[in-house]
Order: sequence, then structure tokens, then C-alpha cells
Amino acid sequence: MWDAIVIGAGPSGSVTAYLLAKKGYKTLILDMKDFPRYKSCGGGVTWRAYNLLRELGIKLRSPEAYHKEVVIRGFGEEIKVRSDEEFAVATLDRRKLDKELLDEAIAQGAEFRKEKVSGVISKEDRVEVIGSGFSSRYVIGADGAYSITAISSGIRNCWRNDDIIFAIEGRAPLYDELTFIVDASPSGYGWIFPRGEDSNAGVGGISSKSREVIKAFEEFSKRYKVEKVGNWIIPTGGHDKQIAKGRVLLVGDAAGLADPLTGEGLYYAFKSALECSKSLESEDPALSYSENMGDVMEELRLKRKARNIIVPRMGFFFKMFVSYPEIARRYMLTSIGRLDFKEFWRWGILRIPKAMMRRASKVLKESL
Repeated sequence: MWDAIVIGAGPSGSVTAYLLAKKGYKTLILDMKDFPRYKSCGGGVTWRAYNLLRELGIKLRSPEAYHKEVVIRGFGEEIKVRSDEEFAVATLDRRKLDKELLDEAIAQGAEFRKEKVSGVISKEDRVEVIGSGFSSRYVIGADGAYSITAISSGIRNCWRNDDIIFAIEGRAPLYDELTFIVDASPSGYGWIFPRGEDSNAGVGGISSKSREVIKAFEEFSKRYKVEKVGNWIIPTGGHDKQIAKGRVLLVGDAAGLADPLTGEGLYYAFKSALECSKSLESEDPALSYSENMGDVMEELRLKRKARNIIVPRMGFFFKMFVSYPEIARRYMLTSIGRLDFKEFWRWGILRIPKAMMRRASKVLKESL
């Protein structure tokens, strides 16, 4: 019997397996596909995510470009924000990243097998993985947004529409600047992430408005010469749901751990992998894991509130953003892990009246 079976060899699964195998756990990784394989994703790694991996002993080789400056554009306005760290966002092809992380896990002693899993059954002293013939002391569900592990274990039900971001990506020419276009989608944003020889570009928005997102992508693709490659969903509802039960624990997208404002999920994939691996050393791993993820859940809960306030009023808030550049700079600090989001949110709310005054002054000057 295995000590741990990790279902899913994406970033959260491979990093969990890497950490467990490094500690001496007999670890098996199961995935229905061979690697490398195509995976829909914007392909952006924040400095915060990159640095966490580095602290865990993994120095990424797969990034193709490093961007220190980020351009945010929309509603006739533009602002540029520069990171205080080595970079703000690194860009890459997810096929290369996922293969690199899987190789890291295997190098530590984890085994990988191509298997299609149809569910899990929890017993008193083990978990049986249906479809594979394997069982283990613990199972880590890292099988993505449509997690069979989460549903079959009874940890959670399917996502609600407002828990999900629907995104469409494609290939575009190589642009000079990493750019977010905040008026490209009615319930989200568009992005252009330059990498080695081209750019990953696309739009995303709340799943309940997927038809509007599709229409927005059609316009976006014409403007920026984007050739559609694929679409996917990003679950952002884990902050108010169970993420572990008995001998089964969920990480990454399976647990719904993505930023409700931006859709960024790699940092939370790596962070959940770390806390999950640490929790197996405790007497009650499910309880320990849930408690250790408390700060992360609080951050995601607050970002969900911020999304509900900001996204329906994106034009108003972005113009405030431009009028008060310090807001943009401090938000950058949250994205690289140098400022707590709760602290930023409290500070930012208090600056809205001042930003409105600056905006009104600017409009008045332009009209004279």
C-alpha cells in the first residue's frame, strides 16, 4: 500500500508529490494523460508563486520571459506599474511547466503512472482509488476544476456559476509589454502575456456571462490578432467550502483555490501543496490542513468581496486607480507577496474619496 496517492499531475499535484517524496513518503502520482500535454492557461507566474517554489527547492527553468513592468489599460486610460522584485510576472508554456514540476517529483522518488481514475472510496485505514486498483493511507485530489476526487469523497458538490471564471486563450504576435485590458470583457478582463516567440492572449469573465465572454473574445481577437487555442474554467469558490475530509485532501483547482479578482491560481496551487504535505505529519491531517489554510482562505474570501464590488463598476474603479497611482503600486505589492491584501483593501477604501477628488480635478482641467 502507498503512503500517498496524488490524483492529478498538474502543478499542485506534482509539487505535493515532490514534497511528500522528499520527506520519504511512498508516493504515487496518477494522471489520465502522458506528459508533456496541452493545458489551457494564461501562462503567467507571479513573482510570489515563483519565489515560493524557490523556497521549496525548485528553481524554475521553464519561463520564457520575465516582465518587471505591467501595463493596465482600459476606458481610454493607461497606467504602468513596476515591480520592486526581480520581476512581476514570468511567462511560459504550461506544457513545459507541468512537465518540469512532474520531473522534479519523480527525481525525489515519486512514481508516475498513466491511469484514469473514476472515484475514491474511503475506508477506516486507507483510501481505495477506483479504476486503478491502488490504495493508500492518504489521497490528495489534485485533479483540477472538475475534480472527481472532491465529488466522490463527499468533500464538496459541484461549483456554483458565480464560483467560476470562464476564460478563452489564444496565440498572438509577440508584443512588447505584458498588458491587462480591463475593458476587454464585461465581467472580467483581457490579457496579453508576451513570452519567447509569441504572446498568450485572451479574455475571461464570470461563468454566468460566458456568452458575453465569447463575444468579447471575438472582438479582442480581431483587434490583437489572436488565434484561438482553447477555453477552460477557473474555480474560485474554495474559500467557503470544505477542502479535506478524513484521509482525502484537495489542493489547487480541485479545492477552488484561485484569485477571484485575477484568476491567478499557481501561487495557491503551490501554497496548498506545501500545507497539505505538512499536514500529513499530524494526528488529524484533514483538520490540520484546513486550519493551516485559514489565512489563505481569508485572503480569498476578501478578494471575492472585492470582486463583487469592483467588477460591476470596473470603469469607475479603474479611473480612480489611474488618478491615484499609489493604489496601483500597493496592489502590485500584494501580488508579489510584500503586502497583505487585507491591509491593502482597508487602505485603498479610505483613499477612494481622495482619488475621486483627483479624478474630478483632472476632468475639470481637461474641459477648460
